Amino acid sequence: MKHCFLIYCCLFACIAMAESPRLSVVFEHNPPFQTIDAENKGHGPIIDFAELLVASAKSNSEFEAEFNGKPWARIMEVDAYQPNTLILSISKTPQRAPHFTWLTQVYTGQQYIWKVKGRDDPENQPLQVAVERNAHKMMSIKHHFGEENVLKSLNSAQALHALLRGRVDRFVGTVFAVSGKLKSLGHNMNELQRLAKFDDSGFASQGLSFALTLDSDEHIEAALRKALKDPKVEQARAKLQQQFEASERQLMAGY
Repeated sequence: MKHCFLIYCCLFACIAMAESPRLSVVFEHNPPFQTIDAENKGHGPIIDFAELLVASAKSNSEFEAEFNGKPWARIMEVDAYQPNTLILSISKTPQRAPHFTWLTQVYTGQQYIWKVKGRDDPENQPLQVAVERNAHKMMSIKHHFGEENVLKSLNSAQALHALLRGRVDRFVGTVFAVSGKLKSLGHNMNELQRLAKFDDSGFASQGLSFALTLDSDEHIEAALRKALKDPKVEQARAKLQQQFEASERQLMAGY
């Protein structure tokens, strides 16, 4: 009898686990917001906040969660169409707005065009620019520079590295993002020259946000929304945005 009871308990536990939905939290290597180490583990302020948010949500609902760092193209071409997927640090644009459930904003900033300081532009040749695949500004960059002059990179840090190495002539990014990427690459802001503001031409980002894919489990969505109202989570999100904004103001003042 005792043996049967143990079997019943095990079966019940397995059924409960099978019925528990699983949330996949995906993110790219995108310093200074978040980075991915050699073991594919995420680090940085966005990851810290996301872990707090998910932990709070799990206290309100039964679901499993796993964090996975991936190339941005993989996220946008595959994961973005899978239910129960939370995408970190995705730019909200008019084109993307209907295709996701937008939970909260974590950063917004002005895009600028950048070049390497002191490096001459090519004569009688079009300027080349690097940008990550599936970037929200891809269409506007193609419109501005010409599609044939766009070098597509795995992530934005690699795109900036292409500028530093002389493979391209321009890069587009916010002051805060460029500063963080330069630091991750072992460079600093003094090496670049900020040119004009970049016109997103109808593809302007409304800021980096956390977005849930469509057709996700309603209990997971409800738990995440409830967690965002948790005072600890609210305070952490506000602090996160304030830190980003303060860092950007400081960079703008000194550059």
